[in-house]
Amino acid sequence: MASILLNGRNHCGGALIRRRWVMTAAHCFDDVPPDMLSVVLGAHSLTTQESSRQTFKVRASISHPYYDPKTATNDLQLVKLDRKASMNQFVGNISLPQQDADVSPGTVCSVAGWGDISDFETAPLALMETAVSMMPLKACNDSWRGALPENVLCATSTDGATRGFCSGDSGGPLICGVTAVGVVSFSGLRCGNPRFPDIFTRVSKYMTWIRDVIKTM
Repeated sequence: MASILLNGRNHCGGALIRRRWVMTAAHCFDDVPPDMLSVVLGAHSLTTQESSRQTFKVRASISHPYYDPKTATNDLQLVKLDRKASMNQFVGNISLPQQDADVSPGTVCSVAGWGDISDFETAPLALMETAVSMMPLKACNDSWRGALPENVLCATSTDGATRGFCSGDSGGPLICGVTAVGVVSFSGLRCGNPRFPDIFTRVSKYMTWIRDVIKTM
């Protein structure tokens, strides 16, 4: 799990997919110069200097060429670190799906991050995680009144409670089993509101682009 820091504070989440590459959401970089950002790996708490923590500068930042900030279409970003991460029990690459692979509705997955734990900008003391259940796209699109962009996944809390991602969790991975199938994109005005399911960029639709960027950079 990666934290992308803006001026030393958690700004977004992300996932290490290669030793020098982090996958996150493109909207995390809207109007933010990359040189103001840093990336932390191997942390549990962002407020203490843990020995497992590795901190990196951003060497390059590539948004999907068809990312649209108005609609959140293709909300995906790849971040190249200034050096390779040291792989150990705290830091490792996350698995990615096959091109076009799908996730069945009802599958229980998880989302994690250092984002707010309430609608009142309450920061957590450490990395938080919650279980979510995948939703059929049609039901999700109906909840959003037809406003969903293409190539997304939808999830909601497993028991109908107000649980899900919140401000600061954007860009973090949606993990099903051991695979990052989604990237946190957007939600309703209230964190975890079951009336408006959480929306994730569907990683399997972008595997060719991800491989091409890593290969050419």
